[in-house]
Amino acid sequence: MDQNFVILSLEYSYLINSSVGFFESNSGLWQNQESYSHTLMPYPESKGQKAPRIIDNLASLRSTSMMLNNNGMGESNHIKLIEPQLASQLITVSINGNETFINNSRTEILKAYHHVNFKRIPLRTSEVEKIGANFAHRLDAIAKRCNVEIIISSMDTDFKAPPKTSTTTSVFILGSTDNTCLAETETKILIDTLLRNCLVDRVSVPLSLIPIIGGPGLANFAEITRQSNVTIYLPYLMPSIFHSEVLETNDDMKIWMTSNKTSEVKLTMANVGDLIDVVDPRKSSDAKLYTQTVEFPKEKLDLVGVYHQNDISNIMLKHGVYIQIPSFGEPGNNKVIVQGNSKDTVSSAIEELSTLSGSFYGLNLKFRKGLASAELEYYFINLISNKKTCVLTYNENGIYIIGERSEVRCLLREFVSNSNATTFFTSMMSELDAKLSIEFSMELNNSQKEFLSGKKNGKIAKILNQLNHIPTIKYEHLNDLNFIIKTSVDAETSYKNKQLLSSFEILNQAVKLIEMEMPAEMHFNIPEVFHKSIIGNGGSTIQSIMKRYNVFIKFSSSAGTKNKTNDKVSEGKILYSFKRRDNVLIKCPMKNSKNILFVKHEIDQLVSQCCQNKCPPSNGISAIYHNVDVKLYRSHYSMLIKKMKYDLRFINELEAEHGTFISFPSSLQSFSNNSSFLVSIKGGEMNTKICAQRLAQLFPQSYEFQLTYCPGKFEELISHKNQEFRDKIVIPLKLLLDIEIDFFTLLQAQPCFHQLILSSYDEKNLGVAVQIMTHFLREKQFLIINKQELKTESIYSDTASESSPTKKNSGNRNRSPTRSPNKNHKRPLKSITNEPVKNKKVPTPDLRSRMTECGVRP
Repeated sequence: MDQNFVILSLEYSYLINSSVGFFESNSGLWQNQESYSHTLMPYPESKGQKAPRIIDNLASLRSTSMMLNNNGMGESNHIKLIEPQLASQLITVSINGNETFINNSRTEILKAYHHVNFKRIPLRTSEVEKIGANFAHRLDAIAKRCNVEIIISSMDTDFKAPPKTSTTTSVFILGSTDNTCLAETETKILIDTLLRNCLVDRVSVPLSLIPIIGGPGLANFAEITRQSNVTIYLPYLMPSIFHSEVLETNDDMKIWMTSNKTSEVKLTMANVGDLIDVVDPRKSSDAKLYTQTVEFPKEKLDLVGVYHQNDISNIMLKHGVYIQIPSFGEPGNNKVIVQGNSKDTVSSAIEELSTLSGSFYGLNLKFRKGLASAELEYYFINLISNKKTCVLTYNENGIYIIGERSEVRCLLREFVSNSNATTFFTSMMSELDAKLSIEFSMELNNSQKEFLSGKKNGKIAKILNQLNHIPTIKYEHLNDLNFIIKTSVDAETSYKNKQLLSSFEILNQAVKLIEMEMPAEMHFNIPEVFHKSIIGNGGSTIQSIMKRYNVFIKFSSSAGTKNKTNDKVSEGKILYSFKRRDNVLIKCPMKNSKNILFVKHEIDQLVSQCCQNKCPPSNGISAIYHNVDVKLYRSHYSMLIKKMKYDLRFINELEAEHGTFISFPSSLQSFSNNSSFLVSIKGGEMNTKICAQRLAQLFPQSYEFQLTYCPGKFEELISHKNQEFRDKIVIPLKLLLDIEIDFFTLLQAQPCFHQLILSSYDEKNLGVAVQIMTHFLREKQFLIINKQELKTESIYSDTASESSPTKKNSGNRNRSPTRSPNKNHKRPLKSITNEPVKNKKVPTPDLRSRMTECGVRP
C-alpha cells in the first residue's frame, strides 16, 4: 500500500476571559482551564475573578482528529495534531496514510477549521439603564441562533491579556469570524429597537446584489444616509468562508433601516427601492447583470479564502461587484463566481483575484519515492511548522510545497543556508540512488507574458546567460487568466553535499532575477482633454520621460473603448457616486519600480502646466484651455442623478462629445456645508461654452423665496436638524411631489436676506410645492419679500489669455510649473488632481450683479 502524507500549518486564534459580566449567554463555546495548556497561554489568576475560560479554534480540530483516527481503517492511516506553543502560534496537522484517507481527512480538517474573533458594541449610560429581561432574553436567543457567546460588561479587553475596568459598558460578541459578523448586525438592530426606541424596516434582496446596489465603496448607501437621519445595516458579504451553518440561503438577505422617525424610514426605503429597481433585473427590464465563472487551483483557492478575506472584500468594494468563493476545504469546488453590472468591472475584479492567486509560490522536489518513515515525516513537520500558509504534500512524485510568496522564498533560502537540510536530502537520495529535480513555480497574468519574456525572449535569455544556462525556464498554460513560470534545476545527489547546495543556490538566484523582471504598475486618471498636450507632438514629451526612467506609459481614451464594443453592459453604470476610470498606465520591471513615483510626479507637473496654460509648445503653438464655471445647487444635483436613473455616465458622454473636462462633484459630500457647487468645465473656448449650456439645460426648474433677515430664527426653523421642518416640508415634498429644497443666507447682499429654492422637473408639482411652502412660512411668521421663478444666471465664463503664457516665458525652461503667472494674465485654470474636488465660493461681484437682475437692490 502506498504511504503518503500531507502537512498543514494553520493559524491559531483564541479568546480568553476571566471577568464576570452582568449578562452572559450560555451557548456552550467556553472551555474551562483544563482544556488548554498553561505553557501555551500563561494567564495569572486574580482575586474576584473567575478561573480563565477560553474560546479557540483548536478544540474543533482536536475532536475532528480524534474522530478520524478512530475511523482510520488501519494503523498506517493516522493524523498527528501538533498544538501551538508560546513561541509559535501555529497548529500543525500531519495526515499520514493512503490517498483516499488523506483526501477525506483533509476535507474534514479544513471544514472544522475557523478563526475566532470578537466584536464590541459600546452602550450609552441611558441605554444601559433600559436593559431588562426582554432584552436579555432576545440577546440570548441571538447568541444561540448564531452560535456565539455574548457578554455585557464594563471592561476594557482584547480577550488576550487580563481585562481592565472601563467607564463604558459594552456588548461583546465572541465566536467564529463568520458568526460574530452575523450576530453583530442582529445585536445592533436589537439595541436600536429596544434601547433607543427606533423604528425598524427592511428590504429583502439576494446577497449577490448588495455590493452592486451599494456601488464602489458602498458609497450609494452612504449617500442615502446623508439625505436622511437613518442608520442602514447591511448583511455580511462573506458569511460562509468557514462553513457557517447560521444561514440557510443567501437569496433572501435583509437591508435594515432604523430611525426615530417613521418619515425618515419611509424616505430611506424609497431611496433604496429606487436603487434596487435600477440594478435588479427582476424589477426592471433595463437592469442588466454580467456574471463570469473562473476556475483556480484548489489548494491556492483555499489559501486565498482563509488568508485574504480582507483582500477579497476590498476587491468587491473597489469595483462594486459580488464575489462568491467556495468554503474552506469544500471538496470538488474550485470555481469562483463574479457578478457585476458591467463586463469591465467584472473583468477588473477577476484580474485582481488572479493576482491574489499569483501571490502563492510552489516548490517541487521531484525524486523517486522511497519508504515513508517517522524520521522523514518529523523532518518535514519541523521544516514548515513556523510557516503559516505552507502546505506540504509527499507522494510518489516527490515533495510539493505551496504557500505565500514570502514564506516559500524564505524556505528556499533556508535550503541554501542550512547545510543540515542538504545533508538530509543527500543521504536520503543516496539510499535511493536517484536524481533530484528542484522546480520553483510562479503564477502570472497571461497579459504579462510578453513583457516578462522581452523582445524575442531577450529577458529570459539574459537570465540564463547569467546562470550559465544551468536552470531551465519554461511557461505552462494554467487557465484563461494566468500562466505558470517553472524554473528547474537537476542535481546529482550521489556526490558531495556541495553540488546539492549549489543547485538550491542557482535556483534561488534564478527566481530572484525573474522576480526583478516581473511587472510593476500604477494606474490613475488624467483628464482626456489634456492627453494630447501631455503626450506632445508625435509623442515626443512622453517618450522622453519613458527613456529617462526606463518605463512604459500608455494613455487610453473613452472613445477608443466605445469603438471596440457597443454593448452597454460592458460600460456599466456609475450609479449614485461619480468616479472616473483609470486611463493612464505606468509600467516597468520590478527592478525599476522606484521610478514609477518619479514618472507620476512629472506627469502631474505636466497636468499642472496645462491647467495654467503653460504647456510646452508643439510646432510653435501652445494649447490654450478655457474655463467655464456652472453653478450646481445641491437640490439640482440630487434631482439630476434621479432623472438619469442614478447613471452618471452622461458626464463622461458630455466630456467625450465636446472634448472637455467637467469637475463634477463625486458625491453630496463634495458640497460640504454649502448649498451649491461650482462645476468647472475646461477645454477649447467654444467647446466649454456649449458643454456648459448642455449641462445647464439638464437642470430642473426652480422657484425662489426671499425672506427678511432673521438670524437665529431661520437657522432654528429652516434646517435639516429641525424634525418638524423635515416631517412637514422636506420629506413629504420629496416623496409625494418629487421636490428638492435648498436654503441658505446671502450675507453679501445689502440688506442680507434668506433664500429658499424649490426645484422640480414637473411644473405642476412645483406650483403645488410653492403653495405649501408659502403656507408654512406664513405659519412660522416669516416675512416673504419676494418669490418668483429663479432666473439667476448659472454660467460664469473665465476666458484664457489672448497670448500664451508659455511663449512669453519660453526662455526660462526651469521655471516652476506651480509658480504664479504674471500679473497681467487672467486667473489660471485650477489644477487637476486625483484628490476629491473641494467646493468653491461664487465670486462676490457676480453674486451682486445677479441679485440686481432679480430685482434686489444691493
